[in-house]
Amino acid sequence: MLSLILLATAAIPEGANPDAPADGNYPLPGSGFTLSAPKWHMSRWSDWDFKGRSPDRSVFVTAWSSSLQLTIDETVARELANEWKRGLEESEGATDVVISEVKVEVVAGQPRARATLDFASGSGIKGVAHAAAFSTNGLTSQLYTITAAAMRERGARQLETLLAGVQITRPPAPIGGQETLTTAAGTLLLPVGWRAPLATEDAEVSRLLGTTGASDVKACTPAIWPHVGGEADLLLACPDVAIAPVLDPNSFADESILFGQRIFGSAAASLPAAEQLPRGKESAILVHANDGLWVGGLTTATGYQVMWLSGNASRDADLGTTARAALTDFTLAPTAAPDRSFAVMLIHRLTYDRTHPLVLFPGLLFAAVGAFLVRMIFRSSARPGELDPTDAT
Repeated sequence: MLSLILLATAAIPEGANPDAPADGNYPLPGSGFTLSAPKWHMSRWSDWDFKGRSPDRSVFVTAWSSSLQLTIDETVARELANEWKRGLEESEGATDVVISEVKVEVVAGQPRARATLDFASGSGIKGVAHAAAFSTNGLTSQLYTITAAAMRERGARQLETLLAGVQITRPPAPIGGQETLTTAAGTLLLPVGWRAPLATEDAEVSRLLGTTGASDVKACTPAIWPHVGGEADLLLACPDVAIAPVLDPNSFADESILFGQRIFGSAAASLPAAEQLPRGKESAILVHANDGLWVGGLTTATGYQVMWLSGNASRDADLGTTARAALTDFTLAPTAAPDRSFAVMLIHRLTYDRTHPLVLFPGLLFAAVGAFLVRMIFRSSARPGELDPTDAT
């Protein structure tokens, strides 16, 4: 709200600014850059953010960062613009906010999102915000200037000057393109947008791990899909040691119930029936635990490879799509392939599919051998002169 008040206020005494650095360079180590703003009046300065106004008091600036490093492209730029729009409405009290321009530019080989937003203050004064976002390691750093609409070009020039003076102290990590998630059980080519977390994102990822319900997250392998606003969807691949069942149409109903009880305990009884996903000759299990949480499993040599997908409930459908792809596309390592020996398959057929030839043929063979043996015993025990009626001609 302060910036909008400044737009409508005439001369304001500057007052002392004793905490400002003499050279006008404001380090923001928590945000990964230093902001050069000599002669600007600083109203707030921390490791993470900066707020101030230009020497002539006509332009207000805010600099900060949000968690997680985004891959900045046209889609993300539009999402950032919408986030800035909400910020103007909720934090600055702006009304009639219109996003008038969104673009992506490349500076020093790094993409940068830009947007221009027109708005009105609560008192009806027209204003304009010029915003920019760029990546630092594990973060998305952002700046915007606000000024009266009549000084539109001045606000744009001030932002250009501030951006030109930015010194990045935590260079962005190289991300982008499709990555591969690797576990002891195998590999998965992650869908576009998903990636391994950066070391600098550990704190945020630790918070996300608590949203899944996985019992031993230290044994799990994570992947994230960062979103604007410091949010991220999480894919967590975890081993679950158990006797690996054969999952096929005959066993799926029973085995999926057992899987649900193993993962969710007594809460499994209130969950919807599991979805059966094809994996070659067998299947994978997928359970929609609630909006924003999907859990599935595929069999391995030691039990299950469990996949947890969690995120914002508004992205539930996308999470479900990713969960299905993860379970069907996961490639098992040769050493992780489940045991499908004759003995294992025979036990499985005896339990779930007794009409299968693997069960019927040995059964018929044993029956025939048994009948033959009975006949031979009967013949050998007959008294002299007695014949098996079936031998009569």
